[in-house]
Amino acid sequence: MPGLRAVLVTVPHLVADLIRHGLSSRVGLCIVAELTDAESAIESLGALAPDVVIIGIRATAPPLDAASVRTLLPQATVLALSSDLTRLIGPGENDIVELTPDTLADRLSRPSPPTTI
Repeated sequence: MPGLRAVLVTVPHLVADLIRHGLSSRVGLCIVAELTDAESAIESLGALAPDVVIIGIRATAPPLDAASVRTLLPQATVLALSSDLTRLIGPGENDIVELTPDTLADRLSRPSPPTTI
């Protein structure tokens, strides 16, 4: 899927670099913004309208609610990182796998499940 526009929200810099360099050519991922403030991220996400949102965890910021992002951007693939950065959650709420470049690429290569409200 070439041309996936992604926004990273509170993703640690090292993980963001791994995502940027490991997936840009592999799945056509283009990171259009890196947001460090979870509280104002919802407003920014609406304006950016990305294809993919990856939510990380930072000790200094409260986590962003993935369900809120799915409601705001029902066409986007929303993924979250576990607090210890070892697991990838999403696109479904119960879809949890080990975080590796392969599992991340797999999640970005398939369509997002429909949002139920």
